[in-house]
Amino acid sequence: MIKPRDIIEAIESPSFFGPAFKDPKTWRNWMVLLKAIYALPLTDEEKDIFHQCTGRQTVLKDGYRELYCVAGRHSGKTRTMATLATYEALWGNWDQYLAKGERAYIFLFAVDRLQAGVAFNYVRGFLESFPDEIEKITTDEIALKNRVTIMVKTSNFASSRGFSTAACFLDELAFYPTEQYASPAEELITALLPSLLPNGFIIGASSPYARFGYLWDAYEMYYGQDEEDILIWKAGTRFLNPTFHEGTFARLFKSKLRRAHMETEMNAEFRFDIEAFLPDSLIKGVMTRQPTLPESGRAYFAFLDPSGGRVDSMTLGIAHVEEEDGIVLDRLEEFTPPFSPEEVVAHFSGLMKSYGISRCTSDRFGGTWIEEPFRKQGIVIEMAELTASEIYLEFQVLVSMNKVKLLDHEKLYLQLRALERRARSGGRDQVTHPEGGHDDCANAAAGVCVLIRRQFCSRMPALPVLGHHAADRLMTPSLAASRKREEIRRSCEDEMHRFVTGSESGWGGKIIRK
Repeated sequence: MIKPRDIIEAIESPSFFGPAFKDPKTWRNWMVLLKAIYALPLTDEEKDIFHQCTGRQTVLKDGYRELYCVAGRHSGKTRTMATLATYEALWGNWDQYLAKGERAYIFLFAVDRLQAGVAFNYVRGFLESFPDEIEKITTDEIALKNRVTIMVKTSNFASSRGFSTAACFLDELAFYPTEQYASPAEELITALLPSLLPNGFIIGASSPYARFGYLWDAYEMYYGQDEEDILIWKAGTRFLNPTFHEGTFARLFKSKLRRAHMETEMNAEFRFDIEAFLPDSLIKGVMTRQPTLPESGRAYFAFLDPSGGRVDSMTLGIAHVEEEDGIVLDRLEEFTPPFSPEEVVAHFSGLMKSYGISRCTSDRFGGTWIEEPFRKQGIVIEMAELTASEIYLEFQVLVSMNKVKLLDHEKLYLQLRALERRARSGGRDQVTHPEGGHDDCANAAAGVCVLIRRQFCSRMPALPVLGHHAADRLMTPSLAASRKREEIRRSCEDEMHRFVTGSESGWGGKIIRK
């Protein structure tokens, strides 16, 4: 088979990918990135484009084997990755690194198989022009006769092990689900690196999201750094895709409510109104306990996050307060769907009775259906006065001041780690799980801690939330250093001093004993 001189010729020539690019001129800014990857010569105009999108003055002489593209929606990033994947599959010369009987794999990762299938279909379309090179096609992989296989994968790092990897392309990596891993993109890339063949590629492309997570960290570390071999490319939709309708683009920005969202979606700006709710170091710092059995003479409290059994889990948190450790989470029970609500009610009721609990507070949006079945079991259900978001905002203060001890519970950690704090008009922020995520365990744990804090606060009905200045300090990367962490904690305690009443530990009132 005749090979193109380079990837630019492959795109522009009718003998290769040319038929798939009706007007290559509209892809000229993407071609600057492709030239940079392979260290191809740039014109003066292209050098200006490279600088505008990377913050760098020069291209490394050997190009780049790892890069992350932060681009607006409908900018052509998935199609560009598919072009790279096909080019490397056909002409990457990977067989030189393979043992007899071994195959090289090119992976297309995405949030789910449906989304990964978009890039896969682009690749399949490119390869239709080279039918003699195809050995086999299935629904999620294309095997070529040159011992290269292109395969669709979801963003699960465990599924990427055991392969000889030529290249991997991570589509929309800023939106990988956080239900199983605290940083799914980082876990995936960490798993992929040891499996890369010599000169293998890792290329990610995504619309940006909040100012935390793997993509933001990579942007902060490598953007504009000329000597780094990891490249960050950042550009908006219209810059990369001049065919995007200008009138539609203008209409998207007319609404004030949509403007911040569109700055992210179309102009590739990381959102400033969303931040991580709690730093990883603070969460791990209070997750020190194991489940405990009921202790005679101690008062326990319970908080319920109910569910109808279809999508969300049904969870129960049980906790007590100690003079030295503050609020201690004793138990965190979860039933994942599908389940029988009646059986869960019976189980939770029996558990609460074993801790001497006859009254339980429930999430206010859980519905009133639970009141009657729990009443039949001898448990009185009371609706929470606060919303889940209000509970989290008070809970943040307790964690920052080290006034809680939580269970060493993996799902609780992951859900707390994934919570997002969103700025809202009116001065009251919202705390919620990311789209498509869950916070049932986090809600039950935070709910019972805040419930106890209010029970023992003799003068104030609740702790107010941290001001933005203190919350921002909690989010700084330097929290990894213990000295800085203690400095921040003391600062937060000073800010909250006027709200803490009673004893030296700040609980206000004596511990209740039965």
